Amino acid sequence: MRKLCALLLTVLMTVGLLTGCGTTTGQNDTEKNKDAVQEFTFAGSNDVTTLDVSLGNDEMSAIVFYATNESLVRSYNDEIQMGMAEDYDVSEDGIVYTFHLRDAKWSDGEPVTAGDFVYSFFRTLDPATGSSQVESFDSILNAQAYYNGEITDKSKVGIKAEDDKTLVITLAKNNPFFLEILARGINYYPIREDYVTQHGANYGSSADKYIGCGPFVLSEWTQGSQVVMEKNDNYWNKDKISLTKVTELIVTDENTRVGMYDLGEIDGIYSISKTQTSNYPDYKNKSGGTLQRLVFRNGDGKALNNENLRLALSYAVDRKAIVDAICAPGTKVADRIIDPNVNYDGKSVADSYKAAAGIPEKGDTDKANEYLAKALKELGVSSAADIPEITYVCMDSAAHKAMAEAIQEQWKSKLGLEVKISILPVPQAIGALLSGEFDIFLVSSSTNVNPIDDLTGSMIGNANNYANWNNEEFTNLMKQVSNETDMGIKLNKMAEAEQLLLSSGSVAPLWLPGTAYLCQDYVKGLHYGQETGSIEFIYSYIEK
Repeated sequence: MRKLCALLLTVLMTVGLLTGCGTTTGQNDTEKNKDAVQEFTFAGSNDVTTLDVSLGNDEMSAIVFYATNESLVRSYNDEIQMGMAEDYDVSEDGIVYTFHLRDAKWSDGEPVTAGDFVYSFFRTLDPATGSSQVESFDSILNAQAYYNGEITDKSKVGIKAEDDKTLVITLAKNNPFFLEILARGINYYPIREDYVTQHGANYGSSADKYIGCGPFVLSEWTQGSQVVMEKNDNYWNKDKISLTKVTELIVTDENTRVGMYDLGEIDGIYSISKTQTSNYPDYKNKSGGTLQRLVFRNGDGKALNNENLRLALSYAVDRKAIVDAICAPGTKVADRIIDPNVNYDGKSVADSYKAAAGIPEKGDTDKANEYLAKALKELGVSSAADIPEITYVCMDSAAHKAMAEAIQEQWKSKLGLEVKISILPVPQAIGALLSGEFDIFLVSSSTNVNPIDDLTGSMIGNANNYANWNNEEFTNLMKQVSNETDMGIKLNKMAEAEQLLLSSGSVAPLWLPGTAYLCQDYVKGLHYGQETGSIEFIYSYIEK
């Protein structure tokens, strides 16, 4: 589960809401708010899964990392700001980035060093760590080769600390998206080696086994109950931080969350269903940054090894009907993997480099049944009822359950195919995804700044190839994409590879979720990042 920027696997908040807050365009002035109690409490439905920086791949973990840790640069209100780096230099050929770290401290007062970043990056690249985020480091010289075991000498990898305050990152080739990848990535935060040494496999499993250097300190994480973050007095920019405490209450029942909001017990709601938005006409919404897609698992004895069956399932889905009925305002039907909001050289990559699934937004029942007829013949069965059981593993969230049930009903009514839904708590569902113990899974992931990275997860051997799709033609084409230096040729080959992926039915793009969000009007300076639900409260404040 990548990107999160990389995301980041954005698994949790498809219709995430935090609705109607006042906003500002920059960092706030704490002096004018000193008389108000600077505490912000919101209710969400899902828990953090891990606070191990190398393993983080879900949205709630990403939000905690964003608030309690800090990379070299950070994204705030869709702009890049300096983070642990005070400034940086780029070589004329765009290959070498030299970051000059500021005098910054971890929350316990220890200095943040370039070595903390080196340790973090190499730990993520170590196969023994088991990170699913390795491909987000692909731009860095020999990073992938190190992960693959082709290179064991760390000095040959483009990650070096010249001294405690100077980090040098060398790319394999010029990547115009690199700085934004760093700013939005979920796994570019520093890690304290002594914490990993001390806690071993338990690093990141609780508040006392995690440390950061960001605007807030994680003071409590009671699984299934709440996450509490308090202002970090050792943060380099602490004078710009107004909030003294941020609390997320984990409340699984939607009616309870709404009731708490209406009674003024909380300042915001992170996730409510679309049906609730009609009760709050002043909500706002943000679109872009996330793709939801169905992944069809290939494997020994699996019916979904059959390409025609996968395509039948994809063509049978009326995406528009589900978007209109269930998804948050701003959600758009997707017919490809590349996000149309991603730009290169001032133009939409999707518009400039054509590749489309060819699946109408309302689906095509006739075409779906044509594919099904071919699949039945190839599988040697006479009807859809004879197809071996197919299990759709669904996360236990209201949004994901509603989507799964809607898709299940369409498959039944249009194809006569019964698909079993298995609802699992979020951590177990993610575990099933990572271990391949599913037939169908709805994967939510943030679309990358570099659109090419959205496709690398389907290459043979990639940790994010959840479909277990072993297509050598696609993998070789993506290797050509990686090695090409001309951006025009590179992006044309990318589109060719994307078309190959879509035509296989290995994954079926569904929609680009919107985010409707609402909070009390006295909460100011709250933003959502490009990733759906990436709530940025670090410079928020209470004005009463």
